[in-house]
Amino acid sequence: MRAVPVTDGIWWVGVIDWGLRDFHGYETPRGSTYNAYLVRGESTWALIDTVKTAFVPELLSRVADVIDPAEVGLIVVNHVEPDHNSGLRGVMAAMPSARVVASATGVKGVAEYHDGLVVEAVAPDVAIDLGGRTLRFMPAPMVHWPDSMLTYCPEVRVLMPNDAFGQHLASSGRFADEVGVDLAIEELGIYYANILMPVHAQVAKMVDKITEAGWEPEVIAPSHGVIWRGDALAAAYQAYERWTSGVKRDKAVVAYSTMWGSTKMLAEAVVDGITAAGVEVGLYDLAVTSGAKVTYELLEAKALVLGSPTLHHGMLYRVAGFIQYIEGLKPVDRMAAFFGSFGWGGGAVKQMRERVTAIGLEAPLEDFSEKFKPTSDDLTAAEAWGRQIGEAVKARA
Repeated sequence: MRAVPVTDGIWWVGVIDWGLRDFHGYETPRGSTYNAYLVRGESTWALIDTVKTAFVPELLSRVADVIDPAEVGLIVVNHVEPDHNSGLRGVMAAMPSARVVASATGVKGVAEYHDGLVVEAVAPDVAIDLGGRTLRFMPAPMVHWPDSMLTYCPEVRVLMPNDAFGQHLASSGRFADEVGVDLAIEELGIYYANILMPVHAQVAKMVDKITEAGWEPEVIAPSHGVIWRGDALAAAYQAYERWTSGVKRDKAVVAYSTMWGSTKMLAEAVVDGITAAGVEVGLYDLAVTSGAKVTYELLEAKALVLGSPTLHHGMLYRVAGFIQYIEGLKPVDRMAAFFGSFGWGGGAVKQMRERVTAIGLEAPLEDFSEKFKPTSDDLTAAEAWGRQIGEAVKARA
């Protein structure tokens, strides 16, 4: 299997997981990659990150496309999560002379994952000289695990930040400009919303620390998805600046589930009202749209509007599941609103309000619900309620 040049003296030697469809509980319909990078020095070679255990032979095959794996003198573990670290022992066996380094927290993680395996802690002020080419390191705790670390090669201005700037995207092209920048940015956003949203403050600190350190990457090579360079790199940086600063636009996300179509009718009327108020809105049926997609759409939105009919005195399981999913992601600094239909007894709307406000979203408007199939008057009222949501969205800073 062939290695892919990233820049002078650095090759991509990772693997493509075309069949991955679930990661951390969210859907990954475009698969993913587990990226690793081979760095050449005049004295020795370094491997930045490894892969899942099952993919070790593929990684070693790509390394062997450039050099004998036994010539690698340094292995850098930027992050101990199994998608990057579970294959470490297999890689080390093929690189028996390699020094293995990780962050101080990463050293503990490697030992826990690999039955006491001892590797070396690398301090943030240390530069490892490969011979005419150096590697520098920066701890990035909680981006997105405590052990996370960035590796930078200043001579060629390549930053290898592991999960930061990553996306779950399998492709034959290794660079964002090869697969399409719009697609890459969308997948960057889906990854950010579903993995990094709850640690946005730590991501912001990471970006600031890169600047403060005087690092000026011309290439950002993450450990998932495609590599950023040129205009695509600038676009990725701009996206991260928006998301970490919490910039939102006049946008509402309406997500619902329905039994016999009544809640769907209300949802469509609510969307009409929000649109009439001059606010961007997206409508998503949770039966056919993944929670990851809805969460991504929420990334720059000011409002989440949830709808469910009542079943057994509560909301439908799809809505409950979505609320459970976003609870850990903490999409705060947004407003929420709730609607639904019911037959002989209600309860879904009240339950949604209780669960979502407990997360930390504000719910300034009264809830909206109707019994049985909505009449034309009910739909008119739902549209008017949607207009109220739109006006509330525009009033938010």
